[in-house]
Amino acid sequence: MKIVAPGFAALLLIVSMSPVVGQTADVRPEDVASPEAIVLAGYDALSHAPGENFDWDRFRGLFLPGALMIPSTEQRDGSFDILTVQDFIDWIDNWYAENNPIGGPDDQGFREEQIASVVERFGDIAQVFSTYQTRFWDQDEILARGINSFQLVYNDGRWWIAGVAWDEEVGAGPLPEKYLP
Repeated sequence: MKIVAPGFAALLLIVSMSPVVGQTADVRPEDVASPEAIVLAGYDALSHAPGENFDWDRFRGLFLPGALMIPSTEQRDGSFDILTVQDFIDWIDNWYAENNPIGGPDDQGFREEQIASVVERFGDIAQVFSTYQTRFWDQDEILARGINSFQLVYNDGRWWIAGVAWDEEVGAGPLPEKYLP
């Protein structure tokens, strides 16, 4: 017989009896209606026109509490880091504050957009391999391309992002043809 520590058992009981509670103040029903929709909403919340801030409230509302974000090691100066959603937001905000303040004279905005996706779904789980490109807001030049691997779950009548891991062509090599439009 396996014995579970009393504190852990109580935590499991509380979690199993509670509905999923995320930061849902800015959740739009259309954003969380399907695996495809939630991925596109994530890109939209992460993009911003010059002089405008990221829509972090909308972004937070897409994720399960405790969701993880795992950037490529090239983006983290060679370190393998597992970030919470708030850690990710802080990382991006700090980079902009130090390098290209939003609303500053060099602010060109930012757009990350999906150019192709492969969705695998079974019951209440889905995996989306989403090929993306980044560029300045109104410019054609592509700054980077890569793949975001979204892990999604369906609960309480909506889709949630449980985690995202990604890599870019810079470190991983050219994108495979099967993930291109």
